[in-house]
Amino acid sequence: MIKLPLKIELAGFNVDRETLRGLVSAAYDNGEAPPREAITPETLSAAYARISRNPSDIHDIRAKSRVEVEEARRSNEKIVFGLGHSSVAEHAVFNLDVTGISRLAVEAIQRHRLASFTEKSQRYIKLDGDVVIPPELITVGLAEEFRELIVEQNKTYRVIEAKLFDLYFPRFKADGGGRPKTRARGKAAEDARYVVSLATQSQFGMTVNARVLESMIRDALAHPLEELKEVGRQLRDQTHELAPSLIKYVESTDYEQSQFKRSCHWPDNDPGGNTQQAAVSLIDYSKDGEDNILTALIFHNEGCGWTEARTRANFLSTEARNSLIQRALQPNAAWDPAPREFELADFSFELMLSSAAFGQLKRHRISTQITGPYDVSLGWTTPESIEEAGMKEVFDEVLQRSAQFANRIADSGLNMKPVAPYALCNAHRRRVIFKANARELYHISRLREDIHSQWDIRNLATQMLQIASEKMPSLFVMATGKHHFADRRQRVFKEDVKETPS
Repeated sequence: MIKLPLKIELAGFNVDRETLRGLVSAAYDNGEAPPREAITPETLSAAYARISRNPSDIHDIRAKSRVEVEEARRSNEKIVFGLGHSSVAEHAVFNLDVTGISRLAVEAIQRHRLASFTEKSQRYIKLDGDVVIPPELITVGLAEEFRELIVEQNKTYRVIEAKLFDLYFPRFKADGGGRPKTRARGKAAEDARYVVSLATQSQFGMTVNARVLESMIRDALAHPLEELKEVGRQLRDQTHELAPSLIKYVESTDYEQSQFKRSCHWPDNDPGGNTQQAAVSLIDYSKDGEDNILTALIFHNEGCGWTEARTRANFLSTEARNSLIQRALQPNAAWDPAPREFELADFSFELMLSSAAFGQLKRHRISTQITGPYDVSLGWTTPESIEEAGMKEVFDEVLQRSAQFANRIADSGLNMKPVAPYALCNAHRRRVIFKANARELYHISRLREDIHSQWDIRNLATQMLQIASEKMPSLFVMATGKHHFADRRQRVFKEDVKETPS
């Protein structure tokens, strides 16, 4: 049986300040250490849960929770699970190191919105060939062929990376921008990674509260992939005993299992050819979105009800409508979000994008993302630099072979369809339904249309913003990447941009 390289370790958690002081005093001043059971985030959750009904000062409530830990735990269980006030569990926060996890499994974990992730970037770090071999492949006798495929993918990665370095280095040396070798290595790795497998190992740091963590554990345990089940087991082992009153239900239920049975699908299609661009199409949008935003701006600023505000908005001339929107946007600097009123206009897109682009899109967790399966008939995204370097034929050959082997995995056994994407590469594609409001689209534009953004996600963002701007041009008058913000502001408002914060 293949041993998974996955390792999850508890890196930290929040505890009461006085407990921390006691630990420091014991370590450095020969003071009395707090009891072991008090070193838990549960006492803070229990104390904050009591605020709503206990007239005592919060400091006194926290002190009582620190002393009466078992009572604090009983209180948590009653309030969180008995009365259903689950937000109490959000006061307990855990930091976890996750290493030896595949890129494919990372996607499943990071679908959880209300957690924070910082992940090893394949754009900036040269890859060394470490991969996850799915244990399921042993059962169907495909493990050795999978290893051979990985060797070919990684060999091609190194060849392409060297060719791309030779392509970029003279350009960066000539442009006078400094650090030509470093920049050339970075650009070479950024595009060469498109031939690397979704089985490639990654690592990330995660900060998550107990409420989300409990759900994450159950989801992982219900997943059909053995690697994700192991994620669930290790998350549970690292945290459950530390906060049993908050992370209580840690076995998968019929509900979670049914969700994965419904979603784990592998299209029975032949591999398609390569495609250069991400594809974006508009599914739906708020036809009255601009009216909603104008109404909300009047509602917020003039103290009238929605109906009256709507009537006023309807009587505005085109010039007055544009002026009201621009006044709402004018105070913004490049790093500021659009006004909250902009959340009242929604746009839904169907995206066809590479795994590399999806790895960045998935971080926009305020949006709604419904992912379709990886589909080899959608082809793959080929970086233009690979064509320039004369490596397209080699690249296409590996992508084609990877897609064919993924189909073989899917057909090799009753429950093997979810395993198939391990064989695919960062260039292979999937469809995603992506819904975002105008405020979030402003954020995406500022971050992803910036010149420093990776080209694949930048193409995607540009297409979405072009479509949204065509539907509501006055609304997106300031939607642009950070590097263009000063010029756009000067053109729209005839004034200079503010300095960026230090």
